Amino acid sequence: MRNNPWKTELKVARSQRNKLQTMSARLTEMTCEWDGLSGWLETESERLVESIDQHIQALDEQIRDWGQRAQ
Repeated sequence: MRNNPWKTELKVARSQRNKLQTMSARLTEMTCEWDGLSGWLETESERLVESIDQHIQALDEQIRDWGQRAQ
């Protein structure tokens, strides 16, 4: 990775991916807390988790792309 021109981008993307994974796990726990109390809030929380998970996938794809282009 020393000679990778996307070194900074990779570092930021990996850091953000880790933070988003933590957020997703915590939001999943929060979603479970609404089970049986509020279907609407449970559904909205699930949507947040799905959105974050999609962003994680996008970051993973970009990280792979930057990593492959450096080789």
